[in-house]
Amino acid sequence: MSIVNKLKKDAHMSVEFTILMAVYEKDKVDLFKKAVASIYNNSVLPHAFILVVDGPVGPELRRQISESENRYKIQPIWLPTNGGLANALNAGLNEVETEWVVRADADDFNLPFRFEEQARLMTTNYDLIGGAIQEVDLAGHKLAIRRTPIRDNEIKKFVKYRNPFNHMTVAFRTELALQCGGYPNIYLKEDYALWALMIRHGARTANTSDILVEATTGRNMYKRRGGWRYANAEIKLQRHLVVCGIKSGIAAFFHGSARASVFLMPQLLRGWIYEHYLRDK
Repeated sequence: MSIVNKLKKDAHMSVEFTILMAVYEKDKVDLFKKAVASIYNNSVLPHAFILVVDGPVGPELRRQISESENRYKIQPIWLPTNGGLANALNAGLNEVETEWVVRADADDFNLPFRFEEQARLMTTNYDLIGGAIQEVDLAGHKLAIRRTPIRDNEIKKFVKYRNPFNHMTVAFRTELALQCGGYPNIYLKEDYALWALMIRHGARTANTSDILVEATTGRNMYKRRGGWRYANAEIKLQRHLVVCGIKSGIAAFFHGSARASVFLMPQLLRGWIYEHYLRDK
């Protein structure tokens, strides 16, 4: 490695960030263990790791959390009841002391150079950054890739129609997220809703085209994501986007109606739409 490149890498390593992860009783122990290990197998390591335990968990998962805490000096926050992802992440967000928060999920694998690559962007003027994901099933078989728009202007156009970030790849400035009030409590849309708030508050955004995370999903997940609860969440999200000034009420009505109808489709048809229209092979 040249002296110049080493200095550049050292600069990236000097960026302090906190991993923010939430885990709950239905998370699989083996995937959680792999997810945590992937964080500490990165070429650039976090300054801190806040793990929010969202309500009671079984003895096996509790034991693995304790082992991870001792091995990696993770800071756990134990919530007495399960209050949902937005509540859990906000509880952790309020404890972050670094300039940057890096999100990681309890069932996903972070690629070895994820944090080094994102640290480069953290040293620029961006406030909210992410990247692409490779979706895999429980056996690790590759299914599809979800790519996101790259440039700030592309992201701010795309946010009107779809989520412009893969949540498990995102890093953002702590202070700005707190100024926005943290994650809004919209079921499975809390991340999209926060990005809208941050953009409303002037966030400078970017994505890398590189795959940063292998996300555990599977075809059954596409099929499960349906029903009235999902449809109602989509309606709440569209209202939120209007309030944030992201889109007009008329556009929100038509987009929300179309997306809600997908959630009310039969499982097989909904799964087919996800795989063939919303993902890259």
